[in-house]
Amino acid sequence: MLSSIVILAFILSLASGFTFLPLSSRAVNRIPSLSKDRLCESTSSIISSRNTPFGVNPLNAEPTLEEIEALSFKGKGSGKRGGDKSVEAKAVQSTAALTPEVDFYEGPPAITECIIPTISILTVIGIIPAIASYSRQAWVRYKITSRRIRVTSGFGGKDMAEIVYPDIVEVRSVPRLLGDGDFVFFLKDGAKFEMRNVPKYEDTKEYILGLVGEDVKEKYMKEGQISR
Repeated sequence: MLSSIVILAFILSLASGFTFLPLSSRAVNRIPSLSKDRLCESTSSIISSRNTPFGVNPLNAEPTLEEIEALSFKGKGSGKRGGDKSVEAKAVQSTAALTPEVDFYEGPPAITECIIPTISILTVIGIIPAIASYSRQAWVRYKITSRRIRVTSGFGGKDMAEIVYPDIVEVRSVPRLLGDGDFVFFLKDGAKFEMRNVPKYEDTKEYILGLVGEDVKEKYMKEGQISR
């Protein structure tokens, strides 16, 4: 009875165009576990890699047990290598650290701006400029660092403006008599950023020119500084 069933199944498989390959339970257990999509891709790649003597790929050829095992183990190895690369990339990103921001100057404008307004208090007209200069000393703060330039101003020092060096396309400056000076920065979006009565004008100029782009620095050397 069992032999009749096997013969009948063999005849039906030949009639349907497929090869009947009986596998024992031990052979079935040796097949590695594959997902449905992975098994379909593996079978398709094996079928497409086979050629008949006439140069035609047989669509009804089934992969052998050895081919499925070899392809399964190859897929596992490639996944492991990909995982190692992702781990290495994360390790590189974690070890990369930004350069710490260094403060060059933080404080009010130069006190020299109050000299002339203070003297002018003797006249009625000089009271208003004196009040304005004292207010700037109280509320205006400059902060120049290795990454940005910040100006805090307004009533009570509540307004804040900030720029970064890559946004600067042109620099203009004017030195003053007592060692301070004024700076004007032209930005990529067409805006202007001004700083008046900056202390230590020469040192500040050299520091800023060392952080802007080379083209900006070359342009400044040609026509950036305005002499009074």
